[in-house]
Amino acid sequence: MELLKLVLVFAVLIGLIILKRPLWQAALAASVCCFLFYWLPVGDGLKKVWGSVGSWSTAQLLLLTYVITFLQSMIKAKNGISRSQKALTGLFHNNWVTCTVAPFVIGLLPTAPAVFISGDIIEDAVGDRLTKTQKATAASFFRHIPEAFLPTYSSILTALALTGLTAGPFVLGMLPLMLLMVLIGCLFLYLGRVPFKADGAPSKNKLKDLGNFFAGIWPLFLAIVLVVGFDWNVLLVIVGVTLAYLVIGRFSFATLKPFFKDSLQLKIMANTVAVYVFRGALEATGAVEKLPEFFGKLPIPAFLIFMLICFFGSIVAGAMTMATTIVPIAFASIPGAGLPLLCLLMGSIYAGSQVSPTHVCLTLSCDHFGVPLSGLIKTTIPIIAVFLVTAALYYLGMLAIL
Repeated sequence: MELLKLVLVFAVLIGLIILKRPLWQAALAASVCCFLFYWLPVGDGLKKVWGSVGSWSTAQLLLLTYVITFLQSMIKAKNGISRSQKALTGLFHNNWVTCTVAPFVIGLLPTAPAVFISGDIIEDAVGDRLTKTQKATAASFFRHIPEAFLPTYSSILTALALTGLTAGPFVLGMLPLMLLMVLIGCLFLYLGRVPFKADGAPSKNKLKDLGNFFAGIWPLFLAIVLVVGFDWNVLLVIVGVTLAYLVIGRFSFATLKPFFKDSLQLKIMANTVAVYVFRGALEATGAVEKLPEFFGKLPIPAFLIFMLICFFGSIVAGAMTMATTIVPIAFASIPGAGLPLLCLLMGSIYAGSQVSPTHVCLTLSCDHFGVPLSGLIKTTIPIIAVFLVTAALYYLGMLAIL
């Protein structure tokens, strides 16, 4: 019964999105359904919702959305994104590499609005060869791959701490899965649509291309170094880098003036707030806590049970919740599985987040390209399905070897 309620809540959300209602309307309607279907006490439910919406992390995300949009406009005004895209194409002379490396590198910056820059680079690289939905999917999918294995993200650090494993072996263990993600994503998104080789003759000055790649979007690379290398606050870094770029780039006030208004993306911000309202309402239902009970009744191996729990749980409640609740239970339930199990679980958590309506980055990517969230999820599902099958096989292969 509890699972049926959860399915109905998501049916309302996805149904309204398919009917082309704005995401903020769909998310708020689904939030109301959480209160109705689960008979949530209004006071307790609203407290959970406010804890989600009124947190500093939510305010920081909205501020980052504004500042990065502003920085993005500045970089575009200097043709920086186009310069970096052309440099990458010259460096590798390969469209597929250009469309995966750039979002991957930008994904090292742990902030959702970085997907805007990924989207612009893919837009420049592929032109009309992909639909807007395919571009939005590519920008989001490849930008998030670092979140699956790099110990600079809180969910990874938490999982490592709770399991007692170290970062080095985990990163090495995840590398084959990471390459698998890239390959599967490329085959589904680019094969038959985007030529493998770039147009024109290969560049003869690779060092110059490398320099141009960094020079075009150097504010982002500086931000990545400061945030990842020195663990500085993301918002302060982005604001500081933006101010530095303003001075070094010698922007006039006339050039900057329209950016102040254009960067206030009210639709994106409304969608973001609504998604956090929905997440708070879902947390109040306690639905994710019922998933182990349901999947535990299925006649399948334990590793598949926890794989499915992490996948669907990530869709409902996010990566951090799965890392803190399910990963320790899985390790206690399957003694000796160690590194292979952690790779499987974190890969499954990553997969679930790529098709989750509560994942803010997906909505940002869709808003950037002006496409419905349902289209992005529909395009991503086959990629994720193939990845999950190969991840399970990889787990069994690791167990046999280690």
